[in-house]
Amino acid sequence: MSNQMIGILIGGIIPAVFLGLFSFFQKFGSKEGVTPGAFLVVIGITIALVGAVITLVTRSGGFSVRGSVFTVLSGIFWALSLAGISYALSRYNVPMSKLNPIFNANTLTTVFLSLFLLGEWSEVNLLKVVAGAVLVVAGAVVVSQA
Repeated sequence: MSNQMIGILIGGIIPAVFLGLFSFFQKFGSKEGVTPGAFLVVIGITIALVGAVITLVTRSGGFSVRGSVFTVLSGIFWALSLAGISYALSRYNVPMSKLNPIFNANTLTTVFLSLFLLGEWSEVNLLKVVAGAVLVVAGAVVVSQA
């Protein structure tokens, strides 16, 4: 197996399954009365513990101020997104099977920012990226109408 395929497995396929499980269990927490704020606190503690274990096991303690600023921004956007999802689940009882495909259209934001701000447009087939983006939007529209 090539390094790129190993990277796709570790950074793409396995996280896709784990994030699917995350959303599945998030719905149960919401149904059991965990509020958006409490959800963020509990998940934050859990993430800190998992991060500590990974740091100890891998002996990787890399840190930079500049990198930490971007990490804080990443955390803010992620937390606000999760809070919105949690609120929609608890307040409006939206089915996760509808909500998840819609909020996972977030890939379009990442793809377009990466293409233009990181200059990755030269590394990909733009026609395929645009075709994929159209299909993602079409899928989100179909699911939202289900």
